[in-house]
Amino acid sequence: MVQAIENLTALTLRLLSLTDHPRLDDWDLATCEVLESLPVPGMADLITPNLTGSGLSLGIRRELLRGVEPGATLRLRAKLGSSGDILAEPHPATGDFRAERP
Repeated sequence: MVQAIENLTALTLRLLSLTDHPRLDDWDLATCEVLESLPVPGMADLITPNLTGSGLSLGIRRELLRGVEPGATLRLRAKLGSSGDILAEPHPATGDFRAERP
């Protein structure tokens, strides 16, 4: 059995589009432009080294995106999951998820 590496990356993204996540109920699959990617102190950054180009698709819990439209800037923390999916924190602490209108 492979042990998962605890990882977390701080991302600033421009939301391009949203669709239902193909495997996770109550989650959306967000297609985004990466504006910034930074390590979170004390955690492994498994996302930044694997970015190719400026595009990224990641799962975000639908409730967090209520009222957020394409063009918004998202500031969040995300991890690379064991299935290879990139997922935003499902229940972020205050200030760890922000959506700014375009």
